[in-house]
Amino acid sequence: MSQSMQRTRWSATTRDPTQAAEQLLGLPDLRRADVDTGAEEFTFDVRRRGTDLLSLWSSASTGDVRGEVVADTAMVLFWLKSGSGSVDDDHDVPTGRPSLFRHDPQHVRWTGYELDLIRIDRRTVEEVAAERGAWRPGPLEFQPHHIPEGPELAAFWLMVRAVAAEVLRGPTVVPESRERELTRFAAGGLLTAIPHWPIGEHGPPPTAAAARFARAEGFLLEHATEPISVEDVAEAAGLSIRGLQEAFRRHHGVTPTTYLRRIRLLLAREQLESGEAASVGDVARAVGFGHLGRFASSYRAEFGELPRETWSASRRGR
Repeated sequence: MSQSMQRTRWSATTRDPTQAAEQLLGLPDLRRADVDTGAEEFTFDVRRRGTDLLSLWSSASTGDVRGEVVADTAMVLFWLKSGSGSVDDDHDVPTGRPSLFRHDPQHVRWTGYELDLIRIDRRTVEEVAAERGAWRPGPLEFQPHHIPEGPELAAFWLMVRAVAAEVLRGPTVVPESRERELTRFAAGGLLTAIPHWPIGEHGPPPTAAAARFARAEGFLLEHATEPISVEDVAEAAGLSIRGLQEAFRRHHGVTPTTYLRRIRLLLAREQLESGEAASVGDVARAVGFGHLGRFASSYRAEFGELPRETWSASRRGR
């Protein structure tokens, strides 16, 4: 009989800064938390759902939060939805972009903020990285303060959307095998977004078959807005077309064509939401769509509205 895991749900709301600090210390990676009320009437809330392998957290406060983070058992990425924040005292964090906590202690500050974060089991990330890079599993080093942009960022949001759909709206009790599979999927999204390498010598250079998918994914993202084909991606990675299809289904659950289309759609949405695009057609062509009708129908299927609606709303907002 297969074992199961329980996705626990936890939340807390308070108007007391002392209680807020205590609730923040419920986050496994936070070693210290100091909370000031700020100028406005103070509010604070925090929510969590998931398992020790994979969990999503959200927090919001009108106050000022300072703390020390030590992410030792998990890889932790957070992104500000509003407000301001910094890490290491002098690196400001841009809104809407994920930032990765290092393994060693980091000082953080969030002010008048809303933020989300994802925790992914560290050992799983190391195992997936080893498979993608064709080295033996071991500790990883990540490019400090790297902020993904463009197709890398779109790939990260694709992962977050898929994980959130299952973790937040899925069943409470899930087979352990499924939770581990979803954790591996999340690890792949993290590794795509943040440059990384093994610490020390863990194995041969990435030339084995296991590394070919990483080359395929890298080529696809690098040329995402260009008129590339499945054959181009397979050739760049040294894979057959069938091997490429199987690799993308194994790692992303979709074909490379579907994956590329969804990356382009997210790139288009970011441009349309900026309010700076001259027209919907310009955006579609810039991200690699040659047929405007198919672009519009794919966009509506993905986001529930037509691209012109997104574009018009953003221009009104400006």
